Amino acid sequence: MDDLDVRSALTEYVTGAEPPIGLTEDGVLAAGRRSRRRRLSAGIAGAALAVVAILGATFMVIAPPRPDEPVAGDDCGTKFSGETAQQVLTRLSCVVGAAVRSRLAPGVRIERITIPGEVPPADPFLLQSLRAGETDGAPMLYFLGVRVSDERGTGAVYVRISPPPGYGMANCGARDLPKSDSCAKRQIAEGDLMELASRNDEGLITQTTRLYRSSVTITVITNNTGVLDSGEGAALPVQRAEPTLTPAQLQEIAVNPGLVP
Repeated sequence: MDDLDVRSALTEYVTGAEPPIGLTEDGVLAAGRRSRRRRLSAGIAGAALAVVAILGATFMVIAPPRPDEPVAGDDCGTKFSGETAQQVLTRLSCVVGAAVRSRLAPGVRIERITIPGEVPPADPFLLQSLRAGETDGAPMLYFLGVRVSDERGTGAVYVRISPPPGYGMANCGARDLPKSDSCAKRQIAEGDLMELASRNDEGLITQTTRLYRSSVTITVITNNTGVLDSGEGAALPVQRAEPTLTPAQLQEIAVNPGLVP
């Protein structure tokens, strides 16, 4: 067989006996559509999984934990007609305790600030009665102080709930306001809000927030010592750098509707 015969045989094999490649125009289009559907389905599934993963991660990161203590007002009961004085005190004790605890770090030590000889109660916020000396001759609905200790030192928080003052008393010149270096008054939705601040030469800082509502006056005080002021002029020791609570936290407590008897 010469070269011409070989060439003829190869040509006949390629053009006449070539195995089919199995591709047609319709087949190619159908396969393309199937491939596109598979890619689209996979993309949607992948995106859905990614969204689920992102939402899960977001929930884990930003979802606020449940507080160890109840928020103010939870399980504290509500006002009802015919409440006794002790029932009012018990309800206010619960609301005040929840409001203060929810603004403190977990694990802090909270004790009732007592006068010498008085045994602190197990619940530092629970009042069984008001001592006559705490009223200063005026009606008083609730008044106590708690000592708060943590790794930064010891400070205190005082809460006082009393009837509203007479006309014109809601100002920085009111006689019953504590001595302060600064006083600012502003109107908010709940009433007249007054904020006072003082600092003595020894570094004792006192922040006071007073809210004048139509039916009650709420005073919340914080400082940076856990020692009770005896009123005899003795200098109180500074036991931490800053007061226990911030002015913003004092306002949050003062505007709590549960503090209205």
